[in-house]
Amino acid sequence: MTLTAALISCGTKNQENSKTKEIAIEELKLSEVVHDSLTTVQIKKIEEIHRTFAEVISSSLEETITNFKRDQHPDNEIAVWITMAKAYERFTSSKELSLDKKKEAFDIILLRSMMTEAEVLERIKSSDLTSDEVKEIFSYYADAPEPLKVMGN
Repeated sequence: MTLTAALISCGTKNQENSKTKEIAIEELKLSEVVHDSLTTVQIKKIEEIHRTFAEVISSSLEETITNFKRDQHPDNEIAVWITMAKAYERFTSSKELSLDKKKEAFDIILLRSMMTEAEVLERIKSSDLTSDEVKEIFSYYADAPEPLKVMGN
């Protein structure tokens, strides 16, 4: 799977140096932890996110918290994940779905958080979900896409 990433040159805020390109997820490297701690409110929201996605993401709560500590602006990232969690819950709570369908729904929501519906549809190769189910997922996630920002050289 590839993700769309906005590559931003280190040490510059100049928009001319920003560009969007596709990179393989395997090429991504975790950034260093930039926040020694998070607020109680942030932790509670992260616990909610972790609980919601526990069956489709294998990371521990501690790993999830650490990953949010890596973000320059954890509140922004937490807000995106809360929106994703709400969309996931709305889609999965009203019907019996296999774990494979739940994982696919999560993947679609994750992609949708970073790209447009049309871009997501281009990336879905084969789907256990029907086109109506994919449309339903899209209806639950209406926020503008936020491409993954990666610091480049």
